[in-house]
Amino acid sequence: MEFTLASRSFDLTADLVRRKLTDRVPESIKEYWVEIDGVRWPVKQVMALATGLDRRAFQSQNSRRLLERLGFSVSQGGSVISANARSAKPRANRAAFDAEALDVLESVDVRVTFDWLRAGPVVLDAEGLPKFPSLPRLPGLYRYDFGLDDAGVRTLYIGESVELMRRASNYRNAKTDRSRQRTSRRIHKEIVQHLLAGGSIEFAIATGVSIQDGEDTDLRLKSARRLAENAAVLRAQTTPATQVLNIDTDIGQSEGEE
Repeated sequence: MEFTLASRSFDLTADLVRRKLTDRVPESIKEYWVEIDGVRWPVKQVMALATGLDRRAFQSQNSRRLLERLGFSVSQGGSVISANARSAKPRANRAAFDAEALDVLESVDVRVTFDWLRAGPVVLDAEGLPKFPSLPRLPGLYRYDFGLDDAGVRTLYIGESVELMRRASNYRNAKTDRSRQRTSRRIHKEIVQHLLAGGSIEFAIATGVSIQDGEDTDLRLKSARRLAENAAVLRAQTTPATQVLNIDTDIGQSEGEE
């Protein structure tokens, strides 16, 4: 089966996946698992071993979908421990926590609304570095749209910055400037590899965000940008046939600031 994951192309079969698991030991299962020849494996561990990808580069939902297409059975069980894994130490009995027994102090209802504005394509210049469309010196959100792969999956990356023009410059120079964050270097690599392979990338921005009753929020506030960024990432993560390159541990870190 041919497919694209994390902007790389693969051709896997069920037998090839089995061979990749030879002499490997299943890790503890946190939520989703796939059963292969009577043994339960964490889905991301299997996909990482089968493709050689860093498991941070793709999401569990992509692994589940691809493994099911290969004919494997994927299930969910939050406390299941995989076969061959070491037995966990028994936990002391704890009283069940009843949230309904607590008094409500106040309710929070937050709605985030904004429009993605098409800034233009990202291309490679004569030096082989990403060249961005004209961008404002304003705080806001940005989104890379890598388009659809052969399996019809759309790949996105979403971020925030106190100054969009400067953030684009950070991504452009991430390869040569080792002071840049790991995230900048990772996305720089994704951009270059995708464009060299003949793909295209559309860059969009949002410089106006409304919260609650349509009132514009001040995007100079990092908390406001992070709220909008996380809302956009969560929306993309829960959209079918969409892969998000954001790593959850990156969300909320200073991706907009170098």
